[in-house]
Amino acid sequence: MQVLDKLRSVTSQGGPLELLKQEGDSFVPEESIKDASHVKIGDDNYDLNQTTNFYNDDTPQTLRAVVFCWLHDKSSIVDYKNACLESDIADFKFLVKTELSSWLSGKSDTCTFIKTDSDSGEGKFNGESSENATGSSQAGSAKKRKNEDPQLERIAKFERELIDHNAALRGSKNIDFGYLITDAKRYIASLKRSKVQKQKVNGTQSTGPKKQPIIIVSPATTALLSLTNIKEFLEEGKFVEPSLSTTKKPSSGLVTIHHESDRLLPVAHQFMVVDNVDMFTKPEYWDRVVAIFTTGQAWQFTNYKYSKPEILFQRYAGYYVCYQGEIAPRQIKEWNINEIRVDRGDKRFRDKMIVRDFWIDMEKILVAKGYGK
Repeated sequence: MQVLDKLRSVTSQGGPLELLKQEGDSFVPEESIKDASHVKIGDDNYDLNQTTNFYNDDTPQTLRAVVFCWLHDKSSIVDYKNACLESDIADFKFLVKTELSSWLSGKSDTCTFIKTDSDSGEGKFNGESSENATGSSQAGSAKKRKNEDPQLERIAKFERELIDHNAALRGSKNIDFGYLITDAKRYIASLKRSKVQKQKVNGTQSTGPKKQPIIIVSPATTALLSLTNIKEFLEEGKFVEPSLSTTKKPSSGLVTIHHESDRLLPVAHQFMVVDNVDMFTKPEYWDRVVAIFTTGQAWQFTNYKYSKPEILFQRYAGYYVCYQGEIAPRQIKEWNINEIRVDRGDKRFRDKMIVRDFWIDMEKILVAKGYGK
């Protein structure tokens, strides 16, 4: 029996899991999964570092990561990821965590991220039954009985063979659609060879090479993220309060942020950050804007291309930075703005995770604007 099947047989019945630490030839209880070496499932002990047949991003995961996910079944995705960072354990995305927990609890009979052993033939995912093999065996037994009993043979003349919906849709002849893959690859290659790339931006067609994307921050003195600390935050993943930052606001009113990504064109590895749009002397500058940070004060948008926030944030991604526990202004939700919450004081371990999530969103926006490779 696979270790995950053994684990599910216990967790689905509400059975306990006991973390153990090996000391010599014996095991002693251990509260921290980071320091534990084994887990007791039922009557057996299993090595937490062994690789299981649970896959995340096409990579097999350790039993430690699976057990840790189950132990945080009731935790929020933020608390779970924070705990993973503290314990140095691989974290799973929300959908992966939810499906795994559902399978371990017995609420679901299948989990698409669990694969069977390599000797299972075609390597199908865990949870698929062996109905085909069972059906073939039963069909063979029925045929044998027909040949032995004349009465059954007479009745069999009036039988109709039943098929499932998959067999009915597939038909009796298999069709190879491999040629479509070849056609698709040829079409994609022709698009990549095209010298002129066209992209639809705000309802207009723009052509020519892409230029450096732009991020706008609020010039308000109450803004937690400004030209004085945004570079350290987005490049190093460390938030420093503007009042404590030793960096002075540049006289040019411009800061350059560097962020490399294999998904983006080289031109999108450098970002211009400004807090004043007076330098936007051409309409094309607004085509390069990818994010706007605001404190929720409408006066910030007076000289913007769209002065009404309800319209502005339908066309550009908006962000509001505040401390954990603070109540955001009502208009932040009304304007469809994303909240970025940072911790106060020296609790800086969450900064890198917050910045990582921001760049994930930003890369999606850049790809949609034509900055993708």
